[in-house]
Amino acid sequence: MSDVRFLVLATGSKGNCAWVSTPHSNLLIDCGIGIRALDAALRQHGSSMHEIDAVLVTHCHSDHIQGLGTLLKHVPARVYAHQRAAAGLTVQLRRAMELHDKRATYRDFSLSTFDMSNGFYHRDVDVLPVAVSHDCDPTVMYKLHTDGRWLGVLTDLGTTTPELIATFRECDALLLEANHCPQLLAEGPYPPVLKRRIRGDLGHLSNQQAAEFATGLERLPRHLLLGHMSDTNNTPRSASDAFTRVETGRIPHTVIPQQTCGPLLEL
Repeated sequence: MSDVRFLVLATGSKGNCAWVSTPHSNLLIDCGIGIRALDAALRQHGSSMHEIDAVLVTHCHSDHIQGLGTLLKHVPARVYAHQRAAAGLTVQLRRAMELHDKRATYRDFSLSTFDMSNGFYHRDVDVLPVAVSHDCDPTVMYKLHTDGRWLGVLTDLGTTTPELIATFRECDALLLEANHCPQLLAEGPYPPVLKRRIRGDLGHLSNQQAAEFATGLERLPRHLLLGHMSDTNNTPRSASDAFTRVETGRIPHTVIPQQTCGPLLEL
């Protein structure tokens, strides 16, 4: 068994959560799913929610944090968040902790904040927060380095930049947003204001934008995972087609539909 494991537990508007296991840490990137689903998924791989020691928060939309307050009532994990998100996040988490199981023992939680000037360490994981353009300010994604491996999570952004491409150029595993097919979005049932929000610079990446990002990388990830996919405005086939029609040929990838766990990656 590898010393570094990466598992996308959920990705999309119904919930987001990824698990990273290293020799000295078990951490989550977001916790937007219920703790029963979280614990059941981890137990399938020889772990459990009680081994979680940290949660990296990307932003405060509910699909990324709706399970976190409940988790913290059961597990004394450290929470990391951008300093400008700290006050609002604390209010949301305490409210969630009051609403759920009052028999749980952990009432307080440890919150560590960061700015965007540099990264930080959690145990044996080097964490680099990366600012992205999304309509929840601030929104950060993460690039992690541990035991010689690089992992990236890059979802919930409306546009990419050369700087982003350079930052994520050397990942061994990368979860990349492929949210919508432009044609399906244009022809779909969403109201015009929501369509504009999704395709805008503060919205979500289309399949084509994701494919263009991937082709710009200096080195393709060994494991490229496509996530945060819309149930209404996308299909797994549409996403894969965008990664097949690129000029350089088919880019190997794995599509993770909503409410589906990705494959366990042992790096």
